[in-house]
Amino acid sequence: MSRTRDLLLTDLRHTLRELGKDGGLTSPSIYDTAQVIRLAPPAEGIWPALDWLIDQQRADGGWGDPRVPRARDLPTLAAILALHTYGNRRRAREAVQAGLAFLRRQAVHWNGALPEDLTAGLELLLPRLLEEARAVGLDLSPEPYTALAALGARRRRLIAQLKPQAGTTAFHSWEAWGDAAHPELLDGEGSVGHSPAATARWLRAAAGRPELAGEVERAHDYLARAARATGVDIPGVVPTCWPTPHFERVFALHSLYLAGFLNHPALQDVVEPQVDAVQRAFGPHGIGFSDHFAPDGDDTAAAIAVLWEQGRSADAGVLQRFTAGDHYCAWPGELQPSLSVTAHVAHTLRARSGNAEVSRAFMIERQRSDGRWPGDKWNGSWLYTTWRVALALGDDQAAREALTRAQAAILAYQLPDGGWGGQSPNAEETAYGILALRGLQRLGCSSPLAEASIARANRWMLRAYQPFAEPEVTCWLAKEPYRPRRISRTIELSALLSGIEQGS
Repeated sequence: MSRTRDLLLTDLRHTLRELGKDGGLTSPSIYDTAQVIRLAPPAEGIWPALDWLIDQQRADGGWGDPRVPRARDLPTLAAILALHTYGNRRRAREAVQAGLAFLRRQAVHWNGALPEDLTAGLELLLPRLLEEARAVGLDLSPEPYTALAALGARRRRLIAQLKPQAGTTAFHSWEAWGDAAHPELLDGEGSVGHSPAATARWLRAAAGRPELAGEVERAHDYLARAARATGVDIPGVVPTCWPTPHFERVFALHSLYLAGFLNHPALQDVVEPQVDAVQRAFGPHGIGFSDHFAPDGDDTAAAIAVLWEQGRSADAGVLQRFTAGDHYCAWPGELQPSLSVTAHVAHTLRARSGNAEVSRAFMIERQRSDGRWPGDKWNGSWLYTTWRVALALGDDQAAREALTRAQAAILAYQLPDGGWGGQSPNAEETAYGILALRGLQRLGCSSPLAEASIARANRWMLRAYQPFAEPEVTCWLAKEPYRPRRISRTIELSALLSGIEQGS
């Protein structure tokens, strides 16, 4: 296994060395690409991007990941509007009709109360697109989205009251509620809220205003740089959020820490410069996606854990900014709680104080009867959330039953071939499963069944592994599911390395 170990370490070292480079590397977004094509089309022409967009349509007529049904309406409607705008080709017209039929079948997913795992800004974005669809004569009923629209109206009132400034989370969805192209809305990257879609809306609003020529050039340059971050190499095909250099560094290093490899001797020469970069970026209010975006509780908690583990200083008092009653939030004023954010803050605080009470009841109450923790707003995989919450609960007796049930769920949902991932396995969710079971072992939850499960999963991962290549699965959530490629790759390689290092 020494050759395999060396190959994995080389792959992981390469990934870690690249963290934060060129603003971060992330998968392309259907929603944001559709909005850019429609609102601020690239000078090179629209059809390469439109053809890419059509190629992403699923056999059922919709766009987006079928594993996250409620995350599909937004990219589908955005794609329909973009194709309808330029629908002078038969292929585009057929795609629009199939997309409309798909959306009419989606009503079943919107029955009952709204869940906590709505994608970012959906309550603002989808009602706006529905209005625009009706304005161009597309026959779609807003009735299934009544509760969502009501939540969006509440969020709009909060935005009006708070009067947010550029670089804050409200501006990431500015395309849903903004209208005037004020120059001060552009941040230091030339974007509106680190959002290609919001920036495209700003450019549309700035059309015909020669006094904004300099700002318009900066915004177009931002969109071109964002497109390069996807690796697709098609003008106009952009990610859902960019740049995210601090997020990429922090969460790759934090995942390495949770896997037990942050201080691995073979990685220190590539890890330490990245930790240095995190420490430089960490400010009095925490750390955010980049230097030009507001600090958030998730990145801040993960960064503190990484800095502490490396023997650096970081003031945990800043986390009090993100308290929200019995849990923690990414940004103050959030309307829906996040399990993973709460778990990351709780885990960080436990590491220093050993306090077993921090948000424990909030997390335990949200465990499903089958032992899983699904429904997080930042990652669509229940395995991710279960891994992070289990580690946050720790080894105190009050959490023992919850941890035992979590282990049983992970074992029960493993597929016959050894992987995890719904109907078919994928590398990232299988890595979540392996690292969750490893973490539970460290907390005292171990059994022959768990050992056998890890061994089968390791074999699956080794069979699926391709050096310096990666799958396209999208587990992470923003405005739609996406893959933060270097973070996901770090998690996958950490799980693979754990099997080699621990001999199973």
